[in-house]
Amino acid sequence: MSLKFGIYLVEQRIVSPEQFCGLVKIQQESIRTLASLAIANNFLTMKQVSRLLDSIGDEDRRFIEVATEKGMLEPADARHLVRLQEQSGESIRSLAVECGLLSERQCEVLFNHFQRYRSRTIQQKKRPSVSKPAAAKPAAAATPSRPVHQPKMTPSPKFKKHPIITVSETQH
Repeated sequence: MSLKFGIYLVEQRIVSPEQFCGLVKIQQESIRTLASLAIANNFLTMKQVSRLLDSIGDEDRRFIEVATEKGMLEPADARHLVRLQEQSGESIRSLAVECGLLSERQCEVLFNHFQRYRSRTIQQKKRPSVSKPAAAKPAAAATPSRPVHQPKMTPSPKFKKHPIITVSETQH
């Protein structure tokens, strides 16, 4: 979801595409290698990891395959390491704050708006767009009836699609 939030920030013109690409690059660099995760979680020793890396080079993906083929890792442990790696990178949210693109409060408000926007979009996609047949109009009554009082409908306010965020930061 982190990347989807970043795409949302670009769509809302809160960050530029270049800034988003920079955040993604930083995020990719923050992801831990499978070798370091295997050591940190006591699946392999440093010596085992060193031998594996010598035999395959720096291919992180191949690391799991070779370790599993050689019986150094169980398939369940390998899947666990891959899940840990997927969770190891920093989120776009935290990076946007760290890099000074957004304040913590702005990021919180935008993320909440993103979640509402996303859930609304998902609900609209799930609804079938089948049109209902028009209801038949009843025939006019022979005797004129009194007009029915209907409450006056006030138009709903038209909000902007882009939230405006103002955060006043006080200096201490």
